Amino acid sequence: MFKILMIEDQPSYYADISTTMKGFCQLHITSSAAIGLNLATANNYDLIMIDVNMHTDTSGLDTVQSITRGDNNGTIPIVAFSVGKIAADKDYLFSHGFTHIISEPLNVRNFAQQIKFILSSQLNANYFTQFLSDKKELVPKVLY
Repeated sequence: MFKILMIEDQPSYYADISTTMKGFCQLHITSSAAIGLNLATANNYDLIMIDVNMHTDTSGLDTVQSITRGDNNGTIPIVAFSVGKIAADKDYLFSHGFTHIISEPLNVRNFAQQIKFILSSQLNANYFTQFLSDKKELVPKVLY
């Protein structure tokens, strides 16, 4: 089962997203960027979702930069959502450390499908990387 962290300051999203993602992931939700950063540092998540437009202690952009500085979070997909106007500037979001963007308005069913797609892509990439690292040589050297 996948382990996902969601940092979101709007409680109205919690129930819908939790229900939609039930059964394929263990979802940890917090409305605090500081708590989210602590959770991201202390746990090995398969994916982290961050509300870019949080109106709490720290912005989503600051949060993603803090998370990507952590040693164990370098390859974790980090999804920006609730991006609103910022979605037009995808390069800006990617430069801050996000790996994927899900724009508003959020359709909860589509949201869950997009998260599943990101996780399966990551799983396949990790499998392929592991496969290649296990093989000394894919093509044997020929000596003449």
